[in-house]
Amino acid sequence: MSPFKFQILLTRFILLFAGCLYFCNPSPSLAVPFIGKDTELAMGQEADKEVIAQFGLYTDKNLQLYVNAIGQKLVDQLSDKEFNKYFFKVVDSSEINAFALPGGYIYVTRGILATVNSEAELAGILGHEIGHVTQHHGAKQIVRSIGAQILAIGGAIANPKNAGEWLMVSTQMFNQINLGYGREAELESDAHGLLTASKAGYDPRSMVDFLTNLRQHEMMSGQAYHSFQATHPDTKERIIKAGSLSESMINRQKIPAKKNRREYLSHIQGLDFGGKKHSRDRKNYKKKHVDIYVVQPGDTFKSIAMQELGDEREDLTIAVLNGKRLEDSVEPGELLKIVRPGPFEKDKILTIQPGQDATP
Repeated sequence: MSPFKFQILLTRFILLFAGCLYFCNPSPSLAVPFIGKDTELAMGQEADKEVIAQFGLYTDKNLQLYVNAIGQKLVDQLSDKEFNKYFFKVVDSSEINAFALPGGYIYVTRGILATVNSEAELAGILGHEIGHVTQHHGAKQIVRSIGAQILAIGGAIANPKNAGEWLMVSTQMFNQINLGYGREAELESDAHGLLTASKAGYDPRSMVDFLTNLRQHEMMSGQAYHSFQATHPDTKERIIKAGSLSESMINRQKIPAKKNRREYLSHIQGLDFGGKKHSRDRKNYKKKHVDIYVVQPGDTFKSIAMQELGDEREDLTIAVLNGKRLEDSVEPGELLKIVRPGPFEKDKILTIQPGQDATP
């Protein structure tokens, strides 16, 4: 037998053995078959560079620190962190998305931050992505997709000569990020996010509010959240399951569950709204930003839209942006997000006092 034919047979055997090891006899002692945690971390470190190159970091330092602080607070609740460090970053994209890389790299877009309505909702999202990391969903999916070729990843990362192998792996990784990891993995991460947020003292029901409102955003804009694509057409079931689980958790919480809506809104006032989706997006977009409006006596969505934006037809947009229905009433002192044209003027920042908002 020629060396070439022997190499082909050996490769086929390795591929077959890899599939059997994973699907027939998965070992609980291994994070991922053939992949150690050091390799997962190396994958994340390299892919992080690609994410930053593709989107760019959002340039609001205070917002970056705020999101990271919430993420680290959630990591502190984990009984098994899997990785020593976690990295939370806001990327400069108008797309509504949040995603994680192997090794503890977690990202939220400014687009998703504009749709979030409280710190508790953000905690649920970050907790969900932490779940993808601790359950090794990304690395497992790569093993399923390219089998034993993952054995080359160590050399591909360490040696520029093997860039072709890394390109194959990173391409597969980002495909999974965009498509989600499938119904079971998303449900598993939903539960993880709810549990972690609840341990940190947040109201787990806020994650259900976010998922429900995000579905409304999707119907209005046609822009789908990646993990919704992974579970479609079972999103309704997913929201119902999350609702049941969150109600069970809230009944067991020993301290009052918090939403921290005021705190959250104070950090996103002036957030760029819409615009470029990634760093190579060269379209000309009109500047817009998120502003905070204090509801006055007698206000309705329609009157606010007319008074603040000059178009009463913006009433539905304001309602959905704040996680409400058009028929919902608003209370004096309540804080609402509205989208104004033009860049944000920092001298007009609203000082949000404790108790100013009607919601906690």
